[in-house]
Amino acid sequence: RRFTGGHLKHAHYFDHVHRLAGFEPGMTLGGEPSDQILHEIRSLWPLEGRLVSRWAPKPCDVFFLAGEDWRYFSTAGLEGLPNPRINLIQGVRHARVGSELHGYLGKRALRICVSAEVADAISTTGRVNGPVLTIPNGLELAPVDRAGGKRDARGQSVVIVGYKMPDLARALSGLLVARDIAHHTLLEFLDRGEFLARLADTEVAVCLPWAEEGFYLPALEAMASGCTVVTMDCVGNRGFCHHEANCLLASDAESLADAVQRAVTMVEPERGAFRRRAGETVAGHSLCEERARFHAVLNSIDDLWRAEGRQSVPTGTRSHSSKPVVDFMIVGAQKCGTTALGQFLAEHPAIGMSAQKEVHLFDAEEYTHDWSPADIDERYRRYYQHCPDATIRGEATPIYMYMPEVAAELRRYNPALKLIVLLRDPVGRAISDYYMQKARDRETMPLWLALLAEPFRLAWEADPRRQRSASREHSYRTRGLYSLQLQNLYGHFPKDQVLVVRRDDLLHRHDAVMHDVLSFLGVATDVRIPRAVVFGGETARKRHRLSSALLRLSYVAEFVRLRRLRLRA
Repeated sequence: RRFTGGHLKHAHYFDHVHRLAGFEPGMTLGGEPSDQILHEIRSLWPLEGRLVSRWAPKPCDVFFLAGEDWRYFSTAGLEGLPNPRINLIQGVRHARVGSELHGYLGKRALRICVSAEVADAISTTGRVNGPVLTIPNGLELAPVDRAGGKRDARGQSVVIVGYKMPDLARALSGLLVARDIAHHTLLEFLDRGEFLARLADTEVAVCLPWAEEGFYLPALEAMASGCTVVTMDCVGNRGFCHHEANCLLASDAESLADAVQRAVTMVEPERGAFRRRAGETVAGHSLCEERARFHAVLNSIDDLWRAEGRQSVPTGTRSHSSKPVVDFMIVGAQKCGTTALGQFLAEHPAIGMSAQKEVHLFDAEEYTHDWSPADIDERYRRYYQHCPDATIRGEATPIYMYMPEVAAELRRYNPALKLIVLLRDPVGRAISDYYMQKARDRETMPLWLALLAEPFRLAWEADPRRQRSASREHSYRTRGLYSLQLQNLYGHFPKDQVLVVRRDDLLHRHDAVMHDVLSFLGVATDVRIPRAVVFGGETARKRHRLSSALLRLSYVAEFVRLRRLRLRA
C-alpha cells in the first residue's frame, strides 16, 4: 500500500510522544510494508532501537492504536491486558454500520478524533466505549507570505488535485479546456515532498476529496502554500474550509469550473484578503498546538483510564449526556426582523430568550477555537438567569450567518442546534443598513460612494471580528448575498435544522408564520402571540432610485441562486 495522510499523522503522534519527558515511543508493524512505506518510515519515524517484531507490554505501557491496528491487538492476545489504550480516529467511515472500523467502536479506549465532525459522527452511533476527545489536525507547514497577495511568478496557473476523484477531475479538465483556462491535472499520487513542491509553484489549487473524509489535509496544505483554494465539502473539512472567506466551495464539475474561473480572474484586494484569511486558518492548525493537547492527555492518562464504566470527560469539555445551554439561534440577516422575532418568541412561556438580544459570543474578538462547549455554556449562563424554568433557550445575533467561520463553531458547540434565518429584499436591506450606520455616525459617504467603496473596505480590513471592522459596519451589499451564506450553513447543519422566514411574511402573515416557527422549535403552537409594532428604524427616506436600480441589477445572479434553493427574499 502507498503512503497516506493517515501515516503522516501517526508519525506526528509518534514524535509527540518522543518529545514528552517520562514517555518513550515504540512501534510494531502488523504486516510486511511496501518498499515505499519503508522509505517513508525511515524518513518520518525515528525508529532506531524502537521497532519491535512483537510487543511484550509492561504494566506502565500505553497502547496507541489507529485504523485497523485493532486486528493486531486482538491476534497478539493483548485485549485482556489492563493497560490504557488510545485510539486515533481519522475518518468518519468509523461510523458506517457494518464496517470493520465501526465494529471496533465497542472496544474500550480513549478516542482522539482529528476533527469535531469525526467526533460527532462516532458519538452519534451510540456504540463508543470510552471518552471521545477532539484534537484538530495540526500541520507542520507555516503559511507562505505572498506579499499581500501579489503574484510571484508561479509556474502553474491551475492544478487539479484529482487522484482521489479521477472521473470528476477529468470532467472538470474538459470544462476548463472549453473555457480556455490553462491547467494541469494530477491523477496519480505523488510523493509528499514532490506534491508540496508542486503546490508551492501553483496559483490556484483545486483539491478534490472523497465525499466523506475525516479532515482532508491537501486543502490545508494548499492554503499553507499560498494557493487560492477551490474544493468541495467532505464533512471533515467544515471546520477550516469557509466558503468565500479562505476558499471557494463547489459541488459538481460545473460549479467547480465556475469557481476556478473566478479564482484565476480574482484581483486585488480580494485575492490578498482570501490568502490572508487562509494563512490565519493554517496558523490556527499548528503542530505545536496539536502536540500540547496530546501531551495534556498523556499526562492525565491514568486518571482518564480509571473511569471504569463511564465516559470520563476532561476539564473543559461537555459530556455527551449534558444539554447545551442554547437550543436555537436567530442567526440573520441583519435588518430583516430579527429583533421583532426575538421579542415575539420571548412571549412564549416555554422559551427563554437571552437577556441581551445580541450576545455576540461566537464573533467576539476574544473568541477562540480552544473554547470547549463547556466553556461556551459557562459564558452563556449569565444571559438566562431570568428564565430558569424555560424549556428551550435561544438568542439572536444576526451577524452569525454573515461570518463564514461561525457556522462550524456553532456546530462544534451544539450539533443539534436549530437555526432561524430571516430574509428580506436585499436592496431594501442594504439601504436600511446604510441609514442605521449613518445614524450611529459610522458612515460619512453618500450611499452610491459607500456601495462602490464596500469591496475595498472589506478587503483591506485587518480583522473582521474587530468592533469597528468593515464587515460589521460597511457590508451593505455583501450581507444581501443570502444564498452563499445559506449554503455555508447547509454545509454544517442538516436543512431540517434551518428554518428560513421572509420578513414580509412575518409582518403580514404574523399568526401563520409564528405557528411555523413554534412548530420548528418543538414547543406548543396553541399559544397566541399577538402582533406588535416592533419593526423600528424604518423611517421615511429618499428613494435613491438610481442607486437602488444599480444595486438590484447587481443582485441578478443572487436572485437566480435563491431560486435554485427554492427561496425568495
